[in-house]
Amino acid sequence: SELEDSREVFGQFVNVAPEDLAFLPNVTAAINMVVNGIAWEEGDEILTTDQEYGAILNCLHNASLRYRIKIVTASVQVAPDGPSDIIEELAAGFTAQTRLVVCSHVTTRTGIIMPIKEISQMAHDRGALAAFDGAHAPGMIPLDIEESGADFYGGNCHKWLCSPKGVGFLYANPSVQEKLHHLIVSWGYDRNGVKKGPIRPEINGQPFMLGIEKWGTTDLAAQATVADAVQFQERIGTEEILRRGRELSGYLKSRIDRLDWSRVVSPSHQDMFGAITTCFFEGLGSIDLGKTLYERDRITVPVFEQEEDNRNCLVRVSTHLYNTEIEIDRFVAALEREKAS
Repeated sequence: SELEDSREVFGQFVNVAPEDLAFLPNVTAAINMVVNGIAWEEGDEILTTDQEYGAILNCLHNASLRYRIKIVTASVQVAPDGPSDIIEELAAGFTAQTRLVVCSHVTTRTGIIMPIKEISQMAHDRGALAAFDGAHAPGMIPLDIEESGADFYGGNCHKWLCSPKGVGFLYANPSVQEKLHHLIVSWGYDRNGVKKGPIRPEINGQPFMLGIEKWGTTDLAAQATVADAVQFQERIGTEEILRRGRELSGYLKSRIDRLDWSRVVSPSHQDMFGAITTCFFEGLGSIDLGKTLYERDRITVPVFEQEEDNRNCLVRVSTHLYNTEIEIDRFVAALEREKAS
């Protein structure tokens, strides 16, 4: 079927067996499936960072109340000097009770590319599992989940991969799949329980992950388009897409550097930034900048107010392969207009 073909093509794209993938509505559902699917004991700990997406933080907070587990939050620099900074900050948060690390692959606010291979190894060395929120990774940067060593990896296909909305995924290594339980119990459930398979556990004679993705009626047509999205990107080349995103990011940074009331807060280390560039703007937080830019210029960017001083704000700019330098010039001109008004 087209859906099976889509799973096969996407599995090759992220370098995992298609049988170890579940198509889900989004990455939030994927991380919820991990956090709420594992059997916890009171006193267990989840290690995360202070750079996580709000919905994931809500998921972790709910789990702490529901299962009486502890959430330990490592403080990560907004613009780290290098990957070792991340490793050191996370390493300090491990204890003998740490069972799971949950963190982003690419952080949502400032676009830090986290060293997930090293994080996976660090977790495994300490007897913990590693789960990654890859909302912004597939389609922005080359992604090799197998090479990363992740136990669990959730992501979105509707962002940088440009599939229709409502398509995400969860990968689980065959060695840890039986640790999961159904988040939504539907036709993928087997009253006789999970059975051992030659490579991975099975539900109803199917690979385990295909069983737990069955949530009733879903948009199968949207899931089937993932193959087309992947093939489009592969014709261009994942490395070329990343190069172009970084080129545009560099152009934006050069424009921002000329403004004495703005600065880039995303990392500059070559291994830690892609096509997300977050900038600080002085004096633009007191207006509804996001709404203004859309209504006047048809520019859509997430705007985050600074909690300490609502006069200022952070703006996240995503530069994908279809964007241009002219669009960046329009964005900067709009900011200059609002600053002068």
